[in-house]
Amino acid sequence: MEKESTGSTGSGAVNREVALEKILAEEVAKRCEAEREAEELRRQMQLLEAEVLDLRRARGAKKGFVLCTSAGHEGAAAPTARDADCTENGGSALHNEINRLRQCVKRQNALIDVLRRQKVLLEASAAINISVRDFNKQLEIHKV
Repeated sequence: MEKESTGSTGSGAVNREVALEKILAEEVAKRCEAEREAEELRRQMQLLEAEVLDLRRARGAKKGFVLCTSAGHEGAAAPTARDADCTENGGSALHNEINRLRQCVKRQNALIDVLRRQKVLLEASAAINISVRDFNKQLEIHKV
């Protein structure tokens, strides 16, 4: 009976080690997926930043064009309500874009935090794997 109980203890440790290795593999897969998502978000962020810069340049060019045309007409009236609406719509579009970019940055920071936590878990699980192996070796040494 003693041999059976020690045999089951050894297989229990092996089963635990196998379970820990599976958990480690799952964590590695999760980390890789999170890294891919973070990289994709970074790319999207760069594209959005470039788009915002283009919009700002276009808006600046449009303002310059409006100023030039209004200065060209000496007797022209002040900018109309329609011009003000266009400016407000452009401004609200930029504000919406900025808010969307901020949300993307927040998501990216959250993913980075998840990656950091997963890294800590991976390091801890690697330490546990080593200690389980050492424990099994010590058990085998004391059996003799």
